[in-house]
Amino acid sequence: MNEEEKDNKVKETFSSNKIADKVKISNEFYRDLFFQDVKGNFIVKESMPIEANRIIINILNVLRNRQFQYGVSDDSFQLDLFKKTYLEDDESYAKVVMRTSDISKSRNLELTKKGLQFLVNYKQEWHTVKYINSKGDIEKKQFYGGLIIDPTIYKGQVSFYINPYWFKKIVALANYNYVLYSLVYSVKSHKQFLFALWLNTLKEDGTKVTLEYMNRTWGINYKDLRTLKKGFLDPIKKVLDKSSSFSFNSSVSGNFIGITRYQLKSIGSVAAESANIASQDDQFKLYKLSYIKKRHNLTKEELNHLEKIFDIDFGAKFLFSSAYKNVVKKYNTAKRKDKNKPVVTDIPFQELLDEIQKEVISIYSATKQAKISPNGYPIFNAPL
Repeated sequence: MNEEEKDNKVKETFSSNKIADKVKISNEFYRDLFFQDVKGNFIVKESMPIEANRIIINILNVLRNRQFQYGVSDDSFQLDLFKKTYLEDDESYAKVVMRTSDISKSRNLELTKKGLQFLVNYKQEWHTVKYINSKGDIEKKQFYGGLIIDPTIYKGQVSFYINPYWFKKIVALANYNYVLYSLVYSVKSHKQFLFALWLNTLKEDGTKVTLEYMNRTWGINYKDLRTLKKGFLDPIKKVLDKSSSFSFNSSVSGNFIGITRYQLKSIGSVAAESANIASQDDQFKLYKLSYIKKRHNLTKEELNHLEKIFDIDFGAKFLFSSAYKNVVKKYNTAKRKDKNKPVVTDIPFQELLDEIQKEVISIYSATKQAKISPNGYPIFNAPL
């Protein structure tokens, strides 16, 4: 298919000369694009030119006003609109236009071409999207291609096409994080950029990881943690200290290295704005794990169990929050009718999880997603 024929299949064309301070990147897009799952471990798929990273950030910038948030119910107007626009025709694309100077500040066309060519070939394979059509039937469409298709450079601009598989992962946000637009122009390599994105996913108390985990995940090969800290982590920290709204501390203790992310206050308005961004828990009025932990005296094992589910399943937090709310309401109603009835905090948490699980299944079974995957709900009450 030539460019003119493909243009006839374009549903929307996006361009923007305005640069946002920050862009949103969905956790699903981040993981699917940059990592591969090897026996349950997410590892960096392969290194890519920093220009490819800059193209990706500029895609997020150009499409920022097209992005929308949704929960596990899959009932949002925006998702329905997306399906009608991009999935119910035989073939469709989104077209993205950006300036070459946004990819290479020095306007180096060879570096720009290198980044574009990489993203054309990267993950160039068959991708499948399942959806429910207007008749209520489950359909499956397959799309072939990498992140971008058929790039063109003309008069200081770059244009290319994105198929519905990747377009949905970019614009449909369940869980996401903010990243400063300028970050990709400050780091020196793809791995530094990915590590900075990974820092954004850490919880407030940070994490502890092993040498094996770091070497495997980031495709590096250090002999001990102290050498890794000096050779890999410290250079990234220097970059973030100078050019980001956040940085991190790291310390070696035995066979583990602790990594804790923190906000910076010295960058000015961007840092202040970043620090004031409401969490997704606040935006969606979800129950926070810290609240559940304190209210029900969760053990470390119980807390880790829930955290792991939320990290793996992007819709789990929405289901859990709705189910928990219903269970609490049931206990409150019963208590008002009979003062001898227990309150929700009287129930051992493992027993409460059984009730929450029943609610999760009930809520999930009423969603459109259940028609595609009847048993696709998360399991919260599995034995620890």
